[in-house]
Amino acid sequence: MWYWIFRIFSLIILKIFFRLKVEGIHNLPCKTNFIVVANHTSFLDPLVIAAAIPKKIHCIVSRTLFRIPLLKWALQRLEVVPTGSSSEEAIALLNENKIVGLFPEGRCSRDGRLREFRRGVALLGFKTGLPIVPCAILGTYQALPVQAKIPKLFSIKVKIGKPIVLLKEFEEVLDDMLLQSGIFRIRNTIQEMLNAV
Repeated sequence: MWYWIFRIFSLIILKIFFRLKVEGIHNLPCKTNFIVVANHTSFLDPLVIAAAIPKKIHCIVSRTLFRIPLLKWALQRLEVVPTGSSSEEAIALLNENKIVGLFPEGRCSRDGRLREFRRGVALLGFKTGLPIVPCAILGTYQALPVQAKIPKLFSIKVKIGKPIVLLKEFEEVLDDMLLQSGIFRIRNTIQEMLNAV
């Protein structure tokens, strides 16, 4: 229940103040759960992804956020996955037919450009074989960059790309070259979507 309240609240705020537009909703898989992956330039990004995708998403978030009591209370009710043992928890959720979302840059970009991706996104893809849905978020850096305290009323758009499937691997430990190939494919897709304004 809490997630849907959060989603409706996010949708209303983003539609009214930031004229949120979503492209490519038809690219979301209908017959299976999936992994949502997006670029990260603002604290608005989790709200944007929740509003853009009409499914409950279990987001992977920084464990440090759980040190703030009120935020911890909210995050627990949204059923997010804290970093640390996030790979195991995320794989378990995906195996339970749930949707997992993450920002593979790890933290917000301070200059608006796409940072390097961490290996977790490729690990989830190879371990589960589930579709990875790339999302390009545009406008949140202009609306509320990390260093800003007051948001600007700037239009926000989300582009949902075609799913990427990494062939499921059954090895316990995955080769670094394999993980890098997966990371490159996912990051390159999001970069192309960001460039195609």
